Amino acid sequence: MEAIGPDLRYLKAEQLRTDTDDLTSTVLLNPDNRKLGRLSGALIDPLRRRVRYLIVESRDWLRMHRYVIPLGTTRFDRDRHALLVDIDADALQEIRVDRFERFSDDDLIAALFAPKAA
Repeated sequence: MEAIGPDLRYLKAEQLRTDTDDLTSTVLLNPDNRKLGRLSGALIDPLRRRVRYLIVESRDWLRMHRYVIPLGTTRFDRDRHALLVDIDADALQEIRVDRFERFSDDDLIAALFAPKAA
């Protein structure tokens, strides 16, 4: 996986939606239909107006883990209200979302007035 740049912004799952569905509490499933966790947010590139990565939370009996998943490896299944992920659990990269700034009003303005996204 490519290096994740510090210019990305974190956006909580409660603020994400498809054209018809709210993504709060969306489950992520691996190719074997096993639950990887729940969608907790996304990493956004405001200047390019793109969602780059999804963040999935998974809890074990000791602590919460957060993993980053490239958006291109996922597809939404409306019938199951789930994101199907083409990655196995052992290939997930753990990440600390607190190292990313939250998506802000300034980021929104930058996205609105940035040159056309590539």
